[in-house]
Amino acid sequence: MISNMLKVQMIVRPQRAEILCQRLLAAGWMEEIEAVECRGYGRQKGHLEQYQGAEYTIDYLPKVIITGFLPIKHREELIDLVCSICRTGRIGDGKIFLIDVSMSNEF
Repeated sequence: MISNMLKVQMIVRPQRAEILCQRLLAAGWMEEIEAVECRGYGRQKGHLEQYQGAEYTIDYLPKVIITGFLPIKHREELIDLVCSICRTGRIGDGKIFLIDVSMSNEF
């Protein structure tokens, strides 16, 4: 049996990742998800921190990559859910990648 699916990769802020994972699983669209902590930057380019009176730049900011597979029919619902949870209106909220795949139970 071949079904049209999407591979979904969402790169989000760490403080939003846990609630997003819980809501994705509760929605029932995805049976399994994987969350991986990583570091990176896009347009926000890091920020300044202070430690014991000295300033230093953090170039790579913490992010979480959440990956799973989703039936194509839930594409718009997923986008709405992720945006409602993760969008703060500031640079660095994250990205959603949707990749068309075909899955088969047969080898």
